[in-house]
Amino acid sequence: MSAVRGPLKRLGLFRAGLLTAALLHPAQAKEATPVGPVAAPSPAAATPVFVRFLEPAPPGLILGPTRITIEAVTSADARITKIAIDVDGDLITILETPPYTVTWDAGTRFGERVLRAVATDSAGRTGEAVLRARPLYVGQYEEVRLVTLYAAVHDRRGQPILTLGKDDFVLLEDGVPQSVSHFTSAEVPLTVALLLDASNSMNLAGKIDLAKKAAEEFVDSVDPADRLSVISFNDEVAGLKEPVSDRRRLKEAIAAVQARGGTALYDAVYRTAGQLSGAEGRRAIVLLSDGRDQALTDNEPGSLHLFEEALEKAHRSEVALYTIGLGAHLENELDLARTRSLRDILEQFARETGGRSYFPDRAGQLSGIYKQIAADLKHQYALAYTSTNRSRDGRWRAITLRTRQPGLEIQTRAGYYAPKPPGGGAR
Repeated sequence: MSAVRGPLKRLGLFRAGLLTAALLHPAQAKEATPVGPVAAPSPAAATPVFVRFLEPAPPGLILGPTRITIEAVTSADARITKIAIDVDGDLITILETPPYTVTWDAGTRFGERVLRAVATDSAGRTGEAVLRARPLYVGQYEEVRLVTLYAAVHDRRGQPILTLGKDDFVLLEDGVPQSVSHFTSAEVPLTVALLLDASNSMNLAGKIDLAKKAAEEFVDSVDPADRLSVISFNDEVAGLKEPVSDRRRLKEAIAAVQARGGTALYDAVYRTAGQLSGAEGRRAIVLLSDGRDQALTDNEPGSLHLFEEALEKAHRSEVALYTIGLGAHLENELDLARTRSLRDILEQFARETGGRSYFPDRAGQLSGIYKQIAADLKHQYALAYTSTNRSRDGRWRAITLRTRQPGLEIQTRAGYYAPKPPGGGAR
């Protein structure tokens, strides 16, 4: 592998999130079972070397982080010494030890791709297999749409569990079992919005200054390839228009936040989720608030949007909300309709979108919480499946994800809205 690392770096294949070689535990190697027809060795290679793709299952639709697993065998008097894998003629890796597995980022668009694996044995003989991923034509999107989940798994002590394989998960959609077609525990680039409450109440006890300090530390703790935005809200929602990786710009945006006015909480979530929609990789909002949605001077809403609209926008944008409710007794702070407490609101935002909620009593605790969220975002599994329900009705579909190991806690989104038929109507 080291012999090709230099050329691969020049091709850009070792950038974060683009290529991750994975040597699996033998127990995980059992996951690589063939599904459907397999690619046969080239007829030109009249040798004992046999090669086939175990993953992705041919014929495949390839999208995003994709695990490639190769099986190669030769005669009893020899051994496999290496397997070279290329995509569309470009070498992506050479594997020298089994299991022969690599996680490769196929990008965000379906298309025809040609994967080729060439195995060489100790006698100098070769064999190859070719897999063609079928293209996606205009108008097919809703029919073959992949549903992607990002899941964090913790034990009873809150420690992340990072050793699970695809077969350790059970996935249901509306109670119907689904087959996971893509699975990886490799880190995927992050797009995160730091959403800061900048209402007048944040001036009390220096809360705004401690919040800004914690936000700056969060900026420093994520990977350089991750993109962030800084957005503040009071009577209005303001901040960077799009996520950036420039740390200096991010810290300048944090420093410019000033606390005044009311709390347009729902508008902030709605607008920020919309800005993140379609961003690469995992999308998350880290929301800090110390009060309910309310105008400063009147007992009126601070937002034009409702809680339900903000939550639906987060679902449709596939954004996970990590919420921080600052202050004691937030369970007693009811919304203006007196139907939900601020604690309930923040918990529901997080629970249904696949994030977590935190409720520190003091602003001095914010630094540790932001660090915990940054670590949590780095330790997640990515799973994708094609729903067995091909109806394009635009309706909500509930997702249940659990592990076969008892006592583990899973964070993932509660569901998604199905694609709508052409023209937007139901059928």
